[in-house]
Amino acid sequence: MKQIEFLIIGSGIAGLRAAIELSKQGKQSTIITKTTVEDSNTMYAQGGIAGVDPVRVANNEDSFESHANDTINAGKGLVNETVAHNFANQAYETIDFLMQEGVEFTKNGKSYPYELHQEGGHEHPRIYCVGDFTGKAIEETLVEVVKADPNITILEQHSAINLITNEKCLGAYVLNRETEEIVTIQAKKTFLATGGAGRVFQYTSNPQNATGDGIAMAYKAGARIANMEFVQFHPSVLYEENPKDPSEKRFLLTEALRGAKMGGILTNDKESLEDFVLNYNQEGSHSTRDIVARAIDTEMKTKGLKNVWLNVTPVVTGKSEEYIKEHFPKIYEKCLEKGIDITKEAAPVVPAAHYTCGGVLVNEHGETDIPNLYAIGEVSYTGLMGANRLASNSLTEGALYGRLAVEHALETADNEEYQTIADWETSQIKENIDVATRNQFWDTTRQIMSNMCGIDRTAERLSLASTTIDALADAANEFYWNHFPTAEIIELRNITQVAKLIVDSAKQRKESRGGHYRSDFPEMNEDYNTITIIQKELLN
Repeated sequence: MKQIEFLIIGSGIAGLRAAIELSKQGKQSTIITKTTVEDSNTMYAQGGIAGVDPVRVANNEDSFESHANDTINAGKGLVNETVAHNFANQAYETIDFLMQEGVEFTKNGKSYPYELHQEGGHEHPRIYCVGDFTGKAIEETLVEVVKADPNITILEQHSAINLITNEKCLGAYVLNRETEEIVTIQAKKTFLATGGAGRVFQYTSNPQNATGDGIAMAYKAGARIANMEFVQFHPSVLYEENPKDPSEKRFLLTEALRGAKMGGILTNDKESLEDFVLNYNQEGSHSTRDIVARAIDTEMKTKGLKNVWLNVTPVVTGKSEEYIKEHFPKIYEKCLEKGIDITKEAAPVVPAAHYTCGGVLVNEHGETDIPNLYAIGEVSYTGLMGANRLASNSLTEGALYGRLAVEHALETADNEEYQTIADWETSQIKENIDVATRNQFWDTTRQIMSNMCGIDRTAERLSLASTTIDALADAANEFYWNHFPTAEIIELRNITQVAKLIVDSAKQRKESRGGHYRSDFPEMNEDYNTITIIQKELLN
């Protein structure tokens, strides 16, 4: 058994900032991460991080109120407005923090030093970027900081299995994936920073480890889970006819390509120059993600298309080939590897699961229902995202709540005492499980979620999904209880649990709003102007 003060589960922007803030206060923390410390959703974020510089407010170029209102509008009536305004007022602090830690945002040498993008749903340019690999730059910079900090211990190849609770959170049982040892880690304060659940779906922009672990663990421990029906599908993920692995992470083509500043458009034919999204919304391809993703899904189904096309060529955008290469170097190089020159031709794209708008319900400090347990970043539901996330708010939210949660945790951490905890018992557990069976359950879960609970949902599809997912979740639990909890079994149990939460939430909401669209209830309904909450009934 290990006894520590602060346990951080996950190594994206939220978890890394929490560790850095704890160290600044002279506190030691331990970060556990399933694979390598760099491998997180943050690493794959391209577009940027949103925030309004007070200097631009003073110059009447933007306002905190505008950022808050854009966030509220994107959330379609479910955003907590107090949270949104507090967020907008503090957003630039996260950017300043990143600059101080060494992140070098792209500059343009004009009156305002930084290149600011304007993405769909934003009234003004306020997206700070590092080329088209902002998340990578942030992740690598912060990882370098934490690796050099003697107050921060990093345990790679460690998967959290379960939270340890007894009226409060006492830490977690953790699998060392290299030694297959199960370690009991007792902590005074635990931070879930595990990211989202994109891998619940067959096609996703998320990395391999985005299996909803934190959401599943918090639910099983009795925390409330909110708004899981709202899954944001990114409209433009590179489509490949015959990828080596059909379920692999797809390469994302950042929303900045379709932003007002760049001006890319979506077409239903490679040679077309007409923005078909205009047939669905007056903002066309510059609309928010939910509108664009649904337009693509409808267009593909009604016209029998395998994909649509994203055109950012000079003839459409008015930007030079050099401008495109300079501002989107990673995307240009990746597409070129696939035989696509985006300066001369349109790229094939499809929507893919991208962001989990719901999550573990927390208060303004990032605190869950379970004392001493915090949830920060995409794993949480703060009230900011509502029914749909405004582009580039997620990195900001993760960094902000990484600080807010630490500040709150430090108020009482010294008063916490360690309790007696039993170590993990494995004596009655079988050693392994049939790999083919496990993989079949994994693939079936993701296929059902994509086909029956994806962008377009109906009562019939959700009923079919519910029946199948319930059975899969029961079977995954049987695997878990009867076999040694390998990393694969842990993830299977978690994705089936999160899939069940998404389906159950979607069944409850008989309307269409934001990232949740039901073609049998295509309109918003004021009767549903409230968040969806699911909580496990715990035995006394």
